[in-house]
Amino acid sequence: MSVPSSVVQYVNDYSPYPSGLIGCHAASGQKPYSCCEYDIAIFCENRKVNLDRVITLSNITIEFIQFPLVLDERHCIDLKDMMVLKDHDCFLLSSLLAKLREKKYDQLLKLHGKRQIIESLFLFDDITKNLSKLPLLSSLWLKISAYHFIKGILAICGIKSSPVHELEQVRSLQVRSPEITSGLNSALDCIGIERAGRSAISRSLKVIRSLDKSEESKVIWLTKSQWLLSQGRAADTYYYIGRMAAEYLLSKDETFLIRYLKPIGMLLDLTTDQQSIHRLHTQLMRASKDALRT
Repeated sequence: MSVPSSVVQYVNDYSPYPSGLIGCHAASGQKPYSCCEYDIAIFCENRKVNLDRVITLSNITIEFIQFPLVLDERHCIDLKDMMVLKDHDCFLLSSLLAKLREKKYDQLLKLHGKRQIIESLFLFDDITKNLSKLPLLSSLWLKISAYHFIKGILAICGIKSSPVHELEQVRSLQVRSPEITSGLNSALDCIGIERAGRSAISRSLKVIRSLDKSEESKVIWLTKSQWLLSQGRAADTYYYIGRMAAEYLLSKDETFLIRYLKPIGMLLDLTTDQQSIHRLHTQLMRASKDALRT
């Protein structure tokens, strides 16, 4: 995979840190979409790096993603196919890549998948305790739980999930287990994929546009959502918007979630149907327990 010279030059001119290309532009077997940004891993111990997180060069978008100098096994999954763009004289990244090649990646990916499914199960209390008084909040946690489940199943099946490609990755899965197939269908029902229409997507995009300008990732979020929609891929757009919303909202506390529950409901196309939430949650719980036994 060749990297545009403008990306290489920008990294060399402006990043003082060891840097490498990761994400779908580096991944073997993953074809990036034209809307996909170039993810650049930078390695430093500073909590605040001296770089804009997202920058645009002509029609190319770059996102800088920070990693510590001392890595653990979680990072191996993100960095497996990294292409070194800039190293230090001590060959930090070159030696790092050599160590990564020694790791048993398939085992690490499967372990990561099971952890994602456990994360899905951990949301049981948040879903049940809010069901009667705050069904929108219960619906939110159910959707987040479903996204954890799908990421977990993909990893167990040997696929590292990529948000904008994730629904297509699910479609391409060749699964022999009827329990896994049923579980994926249950998770997609929890996400509400059958409601993926232009009106719901339009409401979601309106909420994304209203986010604080300091939220740099919203540029990428909007760009990819609009590109998917322009390709006539309403289901992928709906799925991706929810997937990124789940990541965004997991960084917020419950006070924030309750205060902004109405726009969050629009963003994620949440339901207040308590019977439906309970039924779907029961199905997802069963599917998660089945998946952990695989």
